[in-house]
Amino acid sequence: RLGGAETVTETGAFDFVMANINRNILLADMKSFRSVLNEGGYLILSGFYNEDIPVLIEKAEELGLREVNRRDDESWACLILTTP
Repeated sequence: RLGGAETVTETGAFDFVMANINRNILLADMKSFRSVLNEGGYLILSGFYNEDIPVLIEKAEELGLREVNRRDDESWACLILTTP
């Protein structure tokens, strides 16, 4: 599905959710993304800067997600998170 957090919360559960937008929207929507993620599923976040990683990781951990991998391209970053 293509759209905002409301798109995924209207339908079942997912093995993968990808969100490519700025840090503030990711922080606001991460709880919604987590709520529709199957156990063992992956949440892929991108569209933010390297310096945003600590605050995104902190929020992810509060929601029971853990970091699996990260990528960066110059100052842009991507996080791959999973459920336990």
